[in-house]
Amino acid sequence: MIKILKTELYEFRHDFICLCMLVIPLFYGIFSGSGYIECNYFNLKQGGYEVLIAMLYDAPGTCLLISAFPALLIGKSFSNRTIMPKITAGNSRSNVFFSKAISILSISVIATIIYSISGAAAVTLKYGWNAPVLESVFTLIKIMICTILLYAVIFSAIIFWAVIFKDTIRTIIASVITIFINAVYIAYGRGWRLPISMHPMILLRTILQSNSLVKFIGFSLYAAILLSIMLILSYNIFRRCELK
Repeated sequence: MIKILKTELYEFRHDFICLCMLVIPLFYGIFSGSGYIECNYFNLKQGGYEVLIAMLYDAPGTCLLISAFPALLIGKSFSNRTIMPKITAGNSRSNVFFSKAISILSISVIATIIYSISGAAAVTLKYGWNAPVLESVFTLIKIMICTILLYAVIFSAIIFWAVIFKDTIRTIIASVITIFINAVYIAYGRGWRLPISMHPMILLRTILQSNSLVKFIGFSLYAAILLSIMLILSYNIFRRCELK
């Protein structure tokens, strides 16, 4: 699997889509960061820490912004028939699938977090961090671990659609629609009296408002279980599907 992961990394380094995935959120975050100073959701001092928390809070919009790129990446792997040669070269389907899943989820999560970090960095340069360093760093470590897992759950839907459609366009459409519907669901679900408390996007916001170690551990385990279910389900489809 390590060799396949190295191949995935090499392909990403030479893929214009991956460059866009990293550069667009970087610059968009820099220009968006200062706007969060005006909307203090958490009663924090004006500074980079406040902006980082606020930008992580807007995860649904960020995921929607990013989602088309990983869908395009994995979709074209099927459309361009670059997956089958890896299997015919002697690699097992499980190694090929999980290498692709790890690489897609990693680049998706990194791109999403870059958006928040770049905005916070820009504001920090202007206003300072404005939070106790040790306390805030420890809190952010907990938040980031949980956030990464929850982001991975959200983006795992893209892998699911990719193994079903094995096509670029339909994978992109299904992925964007799925994440958009989820964003609408959490925006209006409470008003419609729908169960939303354990939705990954809601948990992303909940963990930002709580320093509870119990919630951090609980949400992280919950996200790991959901991610495992999504990947196992997708893999079972992938290992039975016909590849061209």
